[in-house]
This record gives sequence, structure tokens and C-alpha cells, in this order.
Amino acid sequence: MTKRAPILASALLLGACAGFVGSGSATGSGRGSGLSGADLFGAATTIACPELTSAGSALGGRFTANARLNVKVAAFVQAAKDLAAVSRQAELEVEGACRKMGADLGIGAAAMAAADGPGGKAKGACAALSAKIDGILSGGVRVEAEVTPPRCEVNASAKTQCEASCKVEVDPGEIVARCEPAKLSGRCEGTCSGRCEGKCEGTCSGNCSLKDAQGRCIGDCSGECQGRCSGTCHARCEGRWQAPRCEGSVQGPSVDADCKASCSARAEITSQCTRPSVKLKASQEAALVGKLLASATVHVPTLLVAQFKLGKQAAGQIQALARLGRELQGKLAGAGDKAVACVSAAAAAVASASVSVNVSVQASASVSGKVGAGV
Repeated sequence: MTKRAPILASALLLGACAGFVGSGSATGSGRGSGLSGADLFGAATTIACPELTSAGSALGGRFTANARLNVKVAAFVQAAKDLAAVSRQAELEVEGACRKMGADLGIGAAAMAAADGPGGKAKGACAALSAKIDGILSGGVRVEAEVTPPRCEVNASAKTQCEASCKVEVDPGEIVARCEPAKLSGRCEGTCSGRCEGKCEGTCSGNCSLKDAQGRCIGDCSGECQGRCSGTCHARCEGRWQAPRCEGSVQGPSVDADCKASCSARAEITSQCTRPSVKLKASQEAALVGKLLASATVHVPTLLVAQFKLGKQAAGQIQALARLGRELQGKLAGAGDKAVACVSAAAAAVASASVSVNVSVQASASVSGKVGAGV
């Protein structure tokens, strides 16, 4: 949908938004920003939780022996990696766009130095540019903008891959403990005292297809088998069950809800966006105004993608991921030191990245809004 703003507007978009458009979304390894895990998270985190900082996927990581907790932790750590890399990428791209516009308008590099805190690179560069634009337009210049916002497509492949890792096989011991004995079945390493689907070696209470010289069943038994069952034993096993199944309420594999929530978040965070369309036209012709419009036409689209993707479309998922991190820290009783360290580090990374995203989006909007190009 085309959006018309009441303030500025007649050059057509030429520049590309390399980081968020097309295939440029980060995947959590730091490649999108050209930074290593230590650059993004710090050396201490690299040691405490290497899965959070390594180039590979955290989805197959082993954080705890508890299978249900492990998938929660793995998906959350991967989502935190993705958000940290994307937030860093957004900061660098917004900073880059503002610095290039600033250079076009004669602002020195020192004036666009980074501010302190998360998102400081974007904040410092864009603040100087915003002040410069105020000066250029201070003589009553009016600008009109015609903007077609970007369209961001959720990363479906990342979501599918992530959700596949969320399926937790129920522990065999849990099935045996929780299932009613009459509803248990599986292979029996011991003596089957129930119905046997397969070869029975012992006493068969029904018809036996083959017996030995002593009259014991050594073939298929149509009734209960008091002995070893080489097929599926039903109801009772005096020994150890292998691959037990329950016809009652204990089912597997199951999908963990927290794990699935992390997957949904990373699918939005790593979405890919189309190139927005921007047309700008000024009410007055002047040299600096012309330079402003020409430069904004090339570089404002980068700012708009960051605003739309992270400030609007993925904003809810980023907040949900932050909440999940806080909740997950309360579910780690007995999970072990590594799980605790990784969740704590990942939650801290999400909190910092969320602040960085907000700062970068606000810095971006402070420039694009000056030329009427909002989304």
C-alpha cells in the first residue's frame, strides 16, 4: 500500500538494503555483521556457553540431561543468537546509511561518532544527520514523500527446522511408570506374562503353531505366553521393556510449547524483506535541498526496512522472547550448571539486543521522519 506523508517528496529509490532485503538476514552466527561470537557476546560468555557464540546451530546442543528442558534451552539459545546478530546488523546498517547521508551533506566523521550504550553507533550517526536536516529545512522548505513500505516474509525454513528439534521423545521409563499395566506393550527383555505377537518360547495358553519335544511352545502363540516373546509383548513383562508403548495417556513424541515459542520468534526475527519504494519532492529548489533528496532517496530505504521489520513486524516476538527468557530461568531446577549459564547468558543477550533494536529504530525514524518517509 502506498503511503503519502504531508511534509516532503521526487527522486526514485535506487539504493539497496543489503542486510535485511533478500538473503541478507542474519542466522545467529554473527556473519551478518562480520563479527565473531566473542565480539557479540564477550569472552566470558564464549567460555561459559560456547553454543551461544559458535558459528554452528545451537539446536543440536546438549545443555542438560533432561530432554524436555534441553529442547527449551537449545531453541531459546538459538533465538537469542539470531536476535543478537540481527540487532547488531541493524545497528551497523542504520549507522552506515546515516553516515553516508551525512558525508553527502558535508558532516565530518567525528561529528557522527558513536554514542554510549546498545545501538550507540546508529544513535550517534543519525543524531548528527537529523540536526543537519533540520538546518537544511529551516527556511520553510516543505517536502512530500510517497512511500511503499517493504514486505517482510517470515523465515519458514528456520521455523520448520527449529520446530522439528522441539519434538521430545518420552522416556521409556516414564511410559512404563505412568501407563496402566494392561495397556503396556513392546518388546520384553525377560519373561512375557501376557499376549505375545510373535514367537513364544514357553507356555502358551492358546494355540501354538509349533512345539518342541517337551510340549513347550516355540512358535506363534494365539493366547498368553508365559515365557520369552520375540515379538510384541502385551500387558506384562517380567524384565525390561524395550520401546514400550502406552494405549493410554502417555504419548510421544511431543512438541514443547516454550521451544515452539522460541522458534516462532526466530522465524520473525530472521525474516527477509523486499525493497521499499520512496519518492521525494521538495517545495523549493536549493543546492543543499537537492543533495538531501538525492542522498535520502538512496539511503532512507535502508532505514525504513529496519523500522518496519524490527520496529513493527517482529516487535511483538522480540518482547515475547524477552519474557520467555525470564520465565525459563525459573524452570531450570536440577538442569545443571551449563543450562543455567546458557539461559542466563542468552536472556541477557536478548535484553541487550532489545534495547539496541529500539535505539536503532528510533535513530532511523529520526532521520526518515524529517523527510516525511515513515512506515
